Amino acid sequence: MTDDGSPSNILSRTTIREANNHLQMLHKRNKELEELTIQQKEEIRRRDLEYRNLFQANQSLDKHCRQLQLLLDDRTRRLQMYEKKEVLFRETLELKPAIESLLDVLNTFEKEDSNSCTNRVQFSKKRLENEQKPDAV
Repeated sequence: MTDDGSPSNILSRTTIREANNHLQMLHKRNKELEELTIQQKEEIRRRDLEYRNLFQANQSLDKHCRQLQLLLDDRTRRLQMYEKKEVLFRETLELKPAIESLLDVLNTFEKEDSNSCTNRVQFSKKRLENEQKPDAV
C-alpha cells in the first residue's frame, strides 16, 4: 500500500468518495423523511382537532334534533287535540239551530208552567182568603 498512485489506492479513494456521497444522500433523505414525519404529525394533530370539533358539533346538533323532535311530538299531540275539539265545535254549530228550537220549546213550556203555577197560587190564595172570612165573622 503505497502512495504512488497504484490502482488499489485509486480504487479505494473512489470507493470512499462514492461511500461519502452515498452517506450524504442517505443523510439528506433521512432529513427529508424526518421533515415529512413532522408535517404528517402536524396534519394528524390538525385533523384530530377538527374531528373533535366536528364530533362536538355533531353531538350538539343531535341534542338539538332530539329537542326539536320532542317539541314536534308535543305540537302534534296539541294539534290532534285541537282537531278533535274543532270537530266537536263544528258538530255543535251544525246542531245549533236544532238546539235553539229546543230551547224555545222548553222556554215556552216553562212560561206555560210558570203561568199555570201562578194561577194555582192565586187560586189557592183566594181560596184561603175565602175560608178565612167565615171564621172572622
